[in-house]
Amino acid sequence: MIKNPKNSNNIAYLRQLCCLGLNKEIVIAEFLRAVRSVIPSENNVCTTLKPPFILDNHILGFDASEVANLPVELVAYFLTPERMMRSAAWFAQHPVFTDPSTIWGKDYYSTDPYNLVWRKLDQHHFLYAPVYQYGKPVALLGLFRPKQHSPFNNHEQSLLPQLTPYISHALGASDSKTIIYSETGSSGLLVMNTSGELLFQSQEAKRLLALANYPVLGVTERVANLKTPPDYLFRKLKQICRNLDVIFQGKIAEPPSWNFTNARGRFMFHAHWLDNASQEPSGMIGVNIELHEPQLLRLLRALQQFQLPPVQREVALLIAEGLSNEEIGIHLHIKLTTVKDHVRRIFVKLDIERREDL
Repeated sequence: MIKNPKNSNNIAYLRQLCCLGLNKEIVIAEFLRAVRSVIPSENNVCTTLKPPFILDNHILGFDASEVANLPVELVAYFLTPERMMRSAAWFAQHPVFTDPSTIWGKDYYSTDPYNLVWRKLDQHHFLYAPVYQYGKPVALLGLFRPKQHSPFNNHEQSLLPQLTPYISHALGASDSKTIIYSETGSSGLLVMNTSGELLFQSQEAKRLLALANYPVLGVTERVANLKTPPDYLFRKLKQICRNLDVIFQGKIAEPPSWNFTNARGRFMFHAHWLDNASQEPSGMIGVNIELHEPQLLRLLRALQQFQLPPVQREVALLIAEGLSNEEIGIHLHIKLTTVKDHVRRIFVKLDIERREDL
């Protein structure tokens, strides 16, 4: 067990995050970002496994747009079934894996996958730990650091396996929970013509398209596929551009908007005409993209910033889900008077007066 760590509040955040009951991809992606406050790291990845120990999909703790120009398929070609089975044999005897030369070959740092992918992503030092369900490995949790940073120390190596049960819990969550989404403030602009051809895009639009296209990254995904939206997404974008043009001609068409939900959130697309500097029609269409995320996730992040104790964060989350004080007491196995005291303290710390203000 984790004994009195200095970052116990951050560890509690990871635990509560993985117990939200949300889609596993969005929870694990947030976990990969948040775990940096527990074990300093960056560009972290969780890779799901197929039996017996074969790579399946990568869940990224960073934007897929960062790998759009990298030959990521080289990683899958390098991590052959033989290398993966050697990895499985290693994990049968050791809780973590930090030295690629032990099982991936002493020439690892001169290979193409390292120099063209891992090094470009500042993934020089790494710390891998397997994630188990019912005694079987179902994922690999990988934390990374750049070459100029220190390798992961013994304390960090002993801490990571204690965090993997949270990932295991998130992987086992069902997708049946009704999710309420809210705005994140993230938006971008695509510039298209009436034929639906993409002419320009803002940096934020490029990032949001990457999230919309690739909530997870297939291990054999080719780099060429990451540079443009897949056909079904392009078809939808072209359709809302056509709808706008048809409406402009005075004919009947569906509204020039569309929303799309995947494991990274809900993406709202809305098309509108762009005029040139002289206010004359330009024949170009602007498509705004907005990202909405689960309200519970955004609330948990906000509560973390207020430094609420873990139990008060749990109470606040249950309030947001509409539970009464009595139901919260039953859920958390605490007395009603204790619940009311927590609610009072939460209202004071957050400077709110009603449950609806959460």
